[in-house]
Amino acid sequence: MAAQVPPAPMLRGDALLIVFVHYTAPPANDPVFGGCDRLQLLGRSMLRAAYATAVLNRNPDLRGTAFERQTDETLQGFAARWVSAYRWRQFMRAVPPRVNMYDPQETMRILETYAGAVVAQGYPGLAGQAALFGWIQVLVNMS
Repeated sequence: MAAQVPPAPMLRGDALLIVFVHYTAPPANDPVFGGCDRLQLLGRSMLRAAYATAVLNRNPDLRGTAFERQTDETLQGFAARWVSAYRWRQFMRAVPPRVNMYDPQETMRILETYAGAVVAQGYPGLAGQAALFGWIQVLVNMS
């Protein structure tokens, strides 16, 4: 029996429109979220930090290069697993015909953009960061 997929942090409607429209579409310029590129850039660094923290929490004996290697070698597979589990590729709109949404870069971009939206909608304060870090910890613990 497959494990249940935990709920992802909820996004507001305007964030959902930015996250699930392919980045090659005409850019949105939301006053809170900016556009897809802004969310993806924010999400890339925050996702990496959340993932590294979760991996270290789960494996406290990892040190130095072993920790770095573990994080670097598993993040992409982690992204692929959870983007598939949430079925987010099916929500994508305005995808150009020749784009393979299963390409690792496309998959990573979906998760990074979602992570950026979670953090961005949490401002002011750290509520978005806390939501992202807690969610990623749950996913790592299930991996």
